Amino acid sequence: MEWIPIKPDDQYCYYAHFAEIQDLQANETREFNVLWNGVQQSGPFIPRMRIIDTISSMSPQICSGGKCIFQLIRTNRSTLPPLLNALEVYTVVQFPTSETDESDVGAIKNIAATYALNRISWQGDPCVPQQFRWDGLNCNNTDMSMPPRITTLNLSSSGLTGTIAAAIQNLTQLETMQVLTF
Repeated sequence: MEWIPIKPDDQYCYYAHFAEIQDLQANETREFNVLWNGVQQSGPFIPRMRIIDTISSMSPQICSGGKCIFQLIRTNRSTLPPLLNALEVYTVVQFPTSETDESDVGAIKNIAATYALNRISWQGDPCVPQQFRWDGLNCNNTDMSMPPRITTLNLSSSGLTGTIAAAIQNLTQLETMQVLTF
């Protein structure tokens, strides 16, 4: 598999998933090496029968020569071609700001667990990057040298019932909170 990176200095992490899905005869062998830009990453590798094995990059990889090349190369003793069940490739994203304050992350995750909130946008870091900030939150991101803090929490459309979660007191920079309970 080959592709041209959008930016030449982009770094990638990959996860390649393998499982033998074919009943092999006694005289058949499937064995191959995994290469990234011509450098062997793993192998020789023999997929196990109906058991998923994952080979991943140990550290972010850079594409050289203007393109990325992920290869599976059959060994000399292999009678069958390589097999790949799935390949995931992720671009490493560098964030120019710090991660959200650790105590705020713990508090908001505790609040989510207390109320069994399962919002799609509530994944990853609550405040960083700004374009992926969690729904219903605002954060102060003014000082790039300091971790962002949660300043606004809006749970009014969450259909909450019961008592107020004790973890809210741990959001020490909270200025505004909206909660509508039934």
